[in-house]
Amino acid sequence: MSRKAVFLDRDGVINVEKNFILSPEQIELIEEVPEAVKLINESQFLAILFTNQSAVARNLINIDELAGIHQKLELDLQKFGAYLDAVYVCPHHPGFDISGGNSEFLIECECRKPKAGMLFQAANDLNINLNQSFVVGDTDRDIKAGKEAGCTAIGVRTGKNIETFDITPDYVFDNLQAAIQFILNDS
Repeated sequence: MSRKAVFLDRDGVINVEKNFILSPEQIELIEEVPEAVKLINESQFLAILFTNQSAVARNLINIDELAGIHQKLELDLQKFGAYLDAVYVCPHHPGFDISGGNSEFLIECECRKPKAGMLFQAANDLNINLNQSFVVGDTDRDIKAGKEAGCTAIGVRTGKNIETFDITPDYVFDNLQAAIQFILNDS
């Protein structure tokens, strides 16, 4: 039997939007996020983080440092009894002109949003029915990836201004808490 998931963007959805998060100390959960993630945990949905992190390709941090940042994020959630079922990261960037970049990651890939590669990988790894799943993001990249994968795409206003972008989400809410309450009441 297939499962359902809520795919969550990181910056601007889970944590406070900053230019680049380069250390665990910079992770700052948005106030209502732990409770929202806990609601997902108590439901039939998986809570999955999917995030572009080109700081790796730009050689600002390495993969181990990025793992440390995500470990801190998960520890912060655990303090409230919440958890992520999985984390999917795209460390790539197609900008070959980035001086000082890490050539291993300066590539065109299928996982960098707005492509849906991370969603397809999660569906394959965890037996997820994408048509019964949701993507919650704050950028057009998040929404495009969700729609490409066949998910219901929800925009939140806690990060970048979702209403100024090229593609219209299926729904828009002020924050993750409101989005999750809608998902759980609608499903």
